[in-house]
Formats: sequence, C-alpha cells, structure tokens
Amino acid sequence: MQKAQLLCMDATLTKLQVWPTWQKMKRISISAVHEDPATGARADDFCQTLARSLGRNCEISKELWPLTELRTPKLRAIAAGEAAAADLVIISVHHAETLPGEVKSWIDLWLKQKGSRPTVLSALFDPLYLGSSSSIQTFLQGVARKGGMEFLVRSEEKQED
Repeated sequence: MQKAQLLCMDATLTKLQVWPTWQKMKRISISAVHEDPATGARADDFCQTLARSLGRNCEISKELWPLTELRTPKLRAIAAGEAAAADLVIISVHHAETLPGEVKSWIDLWLKQKGSRPTVLSALFDPLYLGSSSSIQTFLQGVARKGGMEFLVRSEEKQED
C-alpha cells in the first residue's frame, strides 16, 4: 500500500466508535474471510495497518479463512465461532453481485453466536475501476445493523504503474 493510502486508512480507523476502546486493549482479535491469495493479502495488509495504528502495546490475533474452507460445515462452524468472538470481522472479496452461499451461511452462524460485544465489520474490495460491489456492500451494511456492529468499507485505490 502507498503511504497516502495508509494515512487515509489510519484516519478512517480513528473515526470508529470502538477506537478509544481498542487503543486501551492489549489484544485485538480479528477473523477474516477472503476469496483468494490477493484478497487474503489485502486483509493481511489491513491488519498490519491496524497494528501500526494501535502501536506496540496491542497484540493483533488474526485468523484468515479462505472462502473454500467455508464450504465444509465443520470448518464453517469453527470460523463462525471465531468471528463471534472477534473484535473485527473482515470480508475481503472481489467485486460481484452477491456473496457466495457459504459466506452467507457463515454470516448467519456467527451472528447467532455473536452476543452484544462491540464489533466492527469491515468489507475490503478491489479498486473501484474494476467494478461495483454496491449490492454486497448494501447486504453487509444490513448484516452490521442486524448485529449491532460498526461497518467499515474500503476499496483499494488504483495502483500507479
């Protein structure tokens, strides 16, 4: 990521209602679902930016789940339990009209287990010039509202050659 992107993301993070709480925590738990290696790297970059923003006093604990693993009911249940206990849940996907069925099933499972703990749901998408994910974004905003979560959406900026 470029320096300007990191500064912009830092500013976005500090606007979250949970930010003051996160700054005092010794450990932040993150559960991320990603579509492929590129979207997994995007989620990992986001976690690194968060770690830099929080400083050395806060440990980042993260679990990255490829979407393909959510097809197996047992693994989907494990991933749902981790998401239910997470401070931050990340969904990193390419632009599409809708999320795959296994992701929606996973979301339903972890929402049922979540409870009332403060959580942020973050959607990470491709650069805007590659397409629109407005339908997925609208769906995830509804998920965040239903689960009483803050919602953060991020599309990468176009990379300069």
